[in-house]
This record gives sequence, C-alpha cells and structure tokens, in this order.
Amino acid sequence: MFESGFIEMLVIGIIALMVVGPERLPGLASKVGKMVGKMKAFVANTREDIEKEIRAEEMQSMLSKQKEEISELRSMMQDSSKEMVSEVNEASEMLGDSINEAEASVSKRSSN
Repeated sequence: MFESGFIEMLVIGIIALMVVGPERLPGLASKVGKMVGKMKAFVANTREDIEKEIRAEEMQSMLSKQKEEISELRSMMQDSSKEMVSEVNEASEMLGDSINEAEASVSKRSSN
C-alpha cells in the first residue's frame, strides 16, 4: 500500500506529538492502529472476494468447454454407430446373397 520508512514515521510522530499533545497521543495512536487494521482486513476480504469471482468465472469457462467436448464426442459416437449399423446391414445382405447363391448351386447339383 503505502511505503514509509523510519524517517517518515518519526516526522509524523513528532508532528502528532506537537499537535495532539503527550496526554492524548497514546489513545490516538491506538485508534489509528485499529483503523489501519480494519482497512487492511477490508482490503484482504475484498481481494479474496474478487479472487473467488475470478475462480468462479474460470470454472464456468472450463465447464462450457467440457460441455462442448462432450457434445462433440456424442456426435462422433452417433456417427460411428450409424456407420457400424450400415456396415452390418451390408454384411448381412452380402451373407444373404451368398447363402442364396449357395442354395442355388446346391439345388442345381441335386437336380443334375
């Protein structure tokens, strides 16, 4: 946040001592310390909330990518299953034709 060295803090302390006085300076220092602590806690909480939102957006992005990949895989599986059914049907037709030819050949031999 703010970078302050020993000299800057010493100057602020001397000015505060002259303005506020030695009687009220410890109470004022305590109040300032509490306020700084609350500010730091507020900044930390805000940063944490922002990081949570960023992570949530990243998760949503990943989820949408995974949904796209799943739909692509689903369509690939459907295409593959259609191709397999087509090939099985072709093989079945070829087998049927072969059986018919074999039966015709057998019946020709038995009639001769």
